[in-house]
Order: sequence, then structure tokens, then C-alpha cells
Amino acid sequence: MSDSRNTFPDEVGPDSEDTELRRDPDRQLFHLKTLYEASRELAEPATPKDILNLFPLVAMGPLGSSFGFVILKHEDRLLTKNVGLEQAAQEMLEASGHGLISKFFPDDQSPRTRPVILAGRHLSNDPHLPSGTRAIVALPVDKSSHAVLGFGPKVNGADYGNDELELLEGMTSILAAALKKVCADTCIRVLNGQLCDRNRRMMEALAQTEQARAHLSTRAFELQALFETTTELSALNEPDAILDAFTLSVMGTLGYAGGWIGLYGPGDNDVAVAYRGTRPEDREWLASPHGRNAILAQFVALKDRMPHAHQCHLLADEAAFSQLPVPTETGVLFCLDHGWRGAIGLYDPLSETPLSEEKKQLLLSLTTAFIATLGNARQLKMVRDLNSNLAARNVELQTTLNALTSAQQEIGLLTEAKESVLRMVRGEVARVERASWFDVGLILLAGIVLGFLFNSSSPSGISIVPPSLLESPPAMVDVSEAKRLVQAQQAVIIDARPADFYREAHIKGAINLPKNLFNFVYSMKLSALDPATPLVVYGRTFSRRYDEDVARELTQLGHENVRVIEHGLDEWKAAGYEVEP
Repeated sequence: MSDSRNTFPDEVGPDSEDTELRRDPDRQLFHLKTLYEASRELAEPATPKDILNLFPLVAMGPLGSSFGFVILKHEDRLLTKNVGLEQAAQEMLEASGHGLISKFFPDDQSPRTRPVILAGRHLSNDPHLPSGTRAIVALPVDKSSHAVLGFGPKVNGADYGNDELELLEGMTSILAAALKKVCADTCIRVLNGQLCDRNRRMMEALAQTEQARAHLSTRAFELQALFETTTELSALNEPDAILDAFTLSVMGTLGYAGGWIGLYGPGDNDVAVAYRGTRPEDREWLASPHGRNAILAQFVALKDRMPHAHQCHLLADEAAFSQLPVPTETGVLFCLDHGWRGAIGLYDPLSETPLSEEKKQLLLSLTTAFIATLGNARQLKMVRDLNSNLAARNVELQTTLNALTSAQQEIGLLTEAKESVLRMVRGEVARVERASWFDVGLILLAGIVLGFLFNSSSPSGISIVPPSLLESPPAMVDVSEAKRLVQAQQAVIIDARPADFYREAHIKGAINLPKNLFNFVYSMKLSALDPATPLVVYGRTFSRRYDEDVARELTQLGHENVRVIEHGLDEWKAAGYEVEP
């Protein structure tokens, strides 16, 4: 063999045309069949590793090699396959694989496009190659993949001739094409997998985007509905108008053809109803005692879960719907305060789709805004009623003040008349000793006439006979029982003395109700009391029994349980009970 085989030629082929002409046609046919079969066998594997496992066996048979190995660097990975090597030679080959690749394919060298074949006995001296190596092929696959193939001596001990090297070159070209194809297929599969994965992630992102867009649209709709409902309700001041407007609003927002609201206060007649639907008789059912009891029974059934002040609760139990006084498919219980409770019902949905969780939450949000607006309207109505009552009381007070002013004027006139009478009496004292029965009768007659004139001209005239002599005395209560009632808060304690006496000392918690300001103080502090509430009155002096006079006034106003403390505040102090300055 020529020494030129030990260099890095671009191609390895026959020495001349004469050699090609003299070649055995049978041997050439054998080589062609070998290449054909090698191309068929190497076309089937699907991975570089499968090709490496197959190629040494495919090449060693036609070449008659005693061993063979392949080292492939593919995508920074090193694949090794050998046939016929001892264990020590295999370990050495695996350890020196990177060195062989770097030797034949240095980084600073231009990439080769054709395989390079080295053959000769000198290859056994290379420490990176197994002992006995006779042929090496440096095979470029692509920019990132390179292979080094090695074959041991022929079984018959001869060196590789030109025919074998030419066959080896053809087989390595087939190997390169197969590796390129497999690498390309692998790359395509990887790219396809990456593309599919990206497409999947993109589809998931699109689905999430659509979900987010749908969620944002739903939230925008809910916020818009909540804003419009709150704006519409805040412009109303009357509770009845708010009930009717909210019924229409929630029906339109949630898509129902019918709806109702029932609001019930502490009294049996405290009822407010709003109804929109095709059955007018349902309004009467809601306003009836039966409807009231049926709805308030839902609060009792909830027990600990019942809505408290300014709260609402969504009804989701079919049994609860069946117990309501009118047909209902969606219902909410709500509570304004401890005295006023109610319910909202919707029926006849315009869509067959069940109410979603988002719509249910929207219903609760709308109801919360409705409760706040309705509570403000009721507070405003209460303030207006109080202002009206206060205006009426102011008119009554002004009338009382005018009457007092008129009485003061009449008292002045009567005082002047008294002085005139006294002067007349003093003038007549001198002749008292010589007065006749006619004079005495004349004086009595004048006094009677003046008394009748005073009583007829003054609405608060002086009674000829004191009322206390004609009326039965009020019920009495001893001081210990009065103390018990006050401590147990079972009675209202009333101080009937004038304000000056009250300020000096009084029973703790007592309401000052003097006789001269009875009507005014009573209307401000006691007019709202239940007539059955026990009242305990005290307040008497050495010369006046204010307690009995005030007790009679309270009895005349309809209070059923009015009692007077025996011996008044003095007995209370004597018993050692506390008084408040």
C-alpha cells in the first residue's frame, strides 16, 4: 500500500484508469449489492443510536474485519458502539472518544464535506485507538455532528486494498446519508414537538385569555348593573318607591319576568309590598298575615345562619321555596335592623340557563346596596316624622305660652281688683262694729260674684271645692316595694315636685314631672310609654301633695298602674336608700 494512505486525502479511490478496467466484474457486482443492502438496512432505523448499533455489523462482514467501532458526536453527546473489542479496549475507547473527535475535527478547521479514510499498520501506534486498528474514517455528518469509524485487521490477516477502501468509502457515504436523514428527522421531530408544545401553550393561553375576557366582561356587567341600580335607588327617598324600583331593576338585570319584595316591621300592620308579575292576587297574599308569617318563618328556620342587621342570605333550598306564600325560583332574605325583615323573590326566568354563581353573587351585591338605600330612606322618613311632631309640639307650646301670657295679664287685673277690695274692706273696718246683717250679706254676695267672674274669664280658675276632696286617693306602695321595682327596672320612677326641689335631691333615675309643666314634660318624655307600664310617683311637702295630683293626671291619661310611695322621699331617706343630688 502506498504511504499516501496515511495522510488526510479528500478522496480515496483507485490508482488509475487501468486498474479500474482490470477490476473483477464479479467483485464489483458484490460491492454494489453490498452497498445496496447497506443502504436498505440503514434506511430503517429511526435514531442515531440504532444506526450505530447496526453499521459495524453491516460493514465488518463485506470488509472481513475482526472488530469495528463507531464514535458519534451528536448535539454535544458522545455515542459509542463496538463489535469484537475486549473489555479493556472498550473502556479505553470510551475514555478517548472526545480526543478522537477533536483530533479529526478541530474547532479551528473548516468543516469537511467528504469522509477522510486512513489505513495502515501504523494506526496501532496511536494511543487513542484500540490495538490492531487498520483503518480509520473521519465522517462529517452536519455542522454539529461528526463520526469516527475504526476497523481492525482482516480475518485473513491481509491489509485493506483499494477495493475494500473504496467499498468502505461508499458505505461511510451511505452511513453519512442515513445519519443526516435520522438527525434531520430527529430535529424535525424535536422541532415539531416544540411547535406542538408551543401551539398547545398558545391554545391554553388563548383559552385563558378568553376566560379572562369573559370574566372581565361579566365583572364589568356586574359593576355596571350595581352602579346603575345604586344611582337609581339613591335618587329616591320614599321606601315604597325604592321597593318598586329595585324590583324592576333586579328583574331586568337577572332576566326574570316576575318578582316581588315583602318588608315586615315589628307591628302586625307594618307591611310594605312591591309586586311585578301576572298574578295581582299574589300582592294580597304577601300583605296578608299568612304571607307575613310564612316569610318570617324562613328566618326562624335559618337559626344561627339567619341574616342580621344590614345582611342578606340567598335561599337555595327547594323546600324553602315551597313554603313561601307566592311562587319563587330565586329568593333572598334580608334584614334592615332588629325590627324590620323582608324577602325578595324572582320567578319565570326568560332564559332556560340556570342562574350562575356569578349572577347569584350579583344578586347579593344588589341586595346589599338595596338594604343600604332602603335603610337611609327609612331613617330620612323617621327624621321627617320627628320634625313634623316637633313642629306640632312647638305649636302646642306656643299656644300654652300664649295662654300663660294671657293668664298673667288676668292675674294682674285680679290683683288690682284685690287691692280695690282690700281698700274697701279697710275703709269699712271702722264701721264693722256697727255693721248690720245686710252689710254682711252684701259682702258675701260681692265675693261670690267676683269668684264667678274670675272663673268664667280664666280657663284655669280656682275650684270652689278642691278636687282631692271629691276623688278617691291613688294606690299606695311602700318604700321597700318601690325600691325593688326600681332596681328590677320594672317601673318608671317619677318625681312630682317642682324643679327646685328635684335639683336639691331626688331618687336616682327619677323623671321630674312637676304639676305646672305636666303637659309639656309628659309629651316629651312619657307619651310613648305603654299604658300598662307601672309608674311609681313620689313628692310631697308639709303643705302640698304633689304626688297625688300628678298621679291623678297620669290616671286620667289612661295609665293603668300608677302608685304613690307612702310618705314620699322622706320615707325613702329614712330607709337608708340612695338619693342623687
